[in-house]
Amino acid sequence: MLRRYFTVGLMFLSGLASAQTAEQTLQRKLATINTFSASFEQQVFDAQRQLLQQGKGQLVLKQPAKFRFETTEPEPNVFIGDGETLWFYNELLEQLTIFDAATEVNRTPFVLLTSTDPQLWQQYVVSEQGEQFVIASKDNTSAVQQLTLSFSAGALSRMQVLDINQQLSEFNFTLVQLNNEIDDSLFKFVPPEFTDIDDQRQR
Repeated sequence: MLRRYFTVGLMFLSGLASAQTAEQTLQRKLATINTFSASFEQQVFDAQRQLLQQGKGQLVLKQPAKFRFETTEPEPNVFIGDGETLWFYNELLEQLTIFDAATEVNRTPFVLLTSTDPQLWQQYVVSEQGEQFVIASKDNTSAVQQLTLSFSAGALSRMQVLDINQQLSEFNFTLVQLNNEIDDSLFKFVPPEFTDIDDQRQR
């Protein structure tokens, strides 16, 4: 009986070590990407994996904690973060929503791609399968439940986002550029005139 408990204990510790190694491996891989820019094609599936929508756009990342996610199809939207503020702008409706990045970090998976904050990473469990990493939230109320990253030749080539409603978004990246100079102004948003602004930071 004691031997069985000892074996189970070793398996448990081995699992913890594996999880830690996967997280460290992913963080080291992401740390080599100072900047990242790419075009993407997106497919969105419902919980039964029926295709709901397709789209196109661009993703730009910069260390630390900066991202710009912009869709051109099926409609123009832009989602920007600079580490302190999140802006979401719907061009067709001319509506801008502003969030505090620290309190709304679970609204976007992109923060993980550019953050080494231990407190943030402690909210997730990381597993590794070759060049693919699965980042699962420990909080079952988080908007993003799981993020899957696939790499090719050291660059991010594919991303899958599973949300709380089991809706799956897949992004395939092309025209990837790594570690080019990117101006910080790309990660700020100045609303056009007559924009309807909802500033959630004031609530």
